[in-house]
Amino acid sequence: MKTVVITGANVGIGFATAKFLATFPDWHVILACRDKWKATVAVEAIRKTHPDSHVGFVQLDLFSLSSVRCVPAALAAMQVPSIGALILNAGGINMKAKSLEFTEDGYERTFQLNFLGHFLLANLLVPYMATPARIVFVSSDLHDPAATKMGKFMPPRYGPVEDLAHGIGTAARLQPMARYGTAKMYAMMAAYELDRKLREQKKQITVNSWSPGVVPTTQAGRDMNPIMKKIMTSRWFVNFMGSHLETEDDAARALGSLVVEAKYSSVSGKYFDGFDEIPSSKESRDKAKAKAVWEQSVQLAGLSLKGFASETPLTTARPLDQVSTGTER
Repeated sequence: MKTVVITGANVGIGFATAKFLATFPDWHVILACRDKWKATVAVEAIRKTHPDSHVGFVQLDLFSLSSVRCVPAALAAMQVPSIGALILNAGGINMKAKSLEFTEDGYERTFQLNFLGHFLLANLLVPYMATPARIVFVSSDLHDPAATKMGKFMPPRYGPVEDLAHGIGTAARLQPMARYGTAKMYAMMAAYELDRKLREQKKQITVNSWSPGVVPTTQAGRDMNPIMKKIMTSRWFVNFMGSHLETEDDAARALGSLVVEAKYSSVSGKYFDGFDEIPSSKESRDKAKAKAVWEQSVQLAGLSLKGFASETPLTTARPLDQVSTGTER
């Protein structure tokens, strides 16, 4: 048995994916969520539907990097099976924010939620994954101006990562949707760079990015004006904008399949839109830019410049109970 950790798994696509994966007896599903009560309700709902499932909860607040750093030790304390998969799902946009909002770490909230928190978590957990293993970064088709009209209307803006982190320079005047799209593009770039690093060190961990399209029932746009949200999630508008509508269950099957299906066992460094493997944006595939995003993010996350959260060779994962939760530089 192996463990799959899913962030933001108490609602929406994350919850639907947790339910889907809970039907597989060889997987122990861990919901990594900020709200303990909501996560407990979600866990009980899954157990009620699937009494024989193996499911649990670990505290994770992506708005707090110290919370992210506690996850490996928390998993060790739970004595869960070895980690075989990581789904970096949590995300969203605060459309009601009148001005930039910042986390306790001093970073813009959309940036930290949709990118930096997951970047740190992936780095922390990679040394403790039992190979072969799989990582999936949940992205958005908004990262690609050529793919959707919304992406063209509010395109991502590549620049120094610190600009997006602090809402300055190239990111000073970005609208919420563009900040979100930029954060998702950086996450995709980090996924490509992580794949390259793991391949160089012959680590059997696949890394892919995945976009659900538009799923109207998720809480990602819960702060959006209700009328505007109804329009933007209507079938005619979604089709017009160049995206596609999906139900939570269909999205969960597409996302969960990347973890459990044998046909994806050696597929890595790719981007999936629903069930379809397609090219991501041209800019997201720029290796020089992706390397720059990685290196700058390592600094912002307080990670070692030697790469990954521990100095243990990537070919030899340590047991979770040996992990340090402190900041490593």
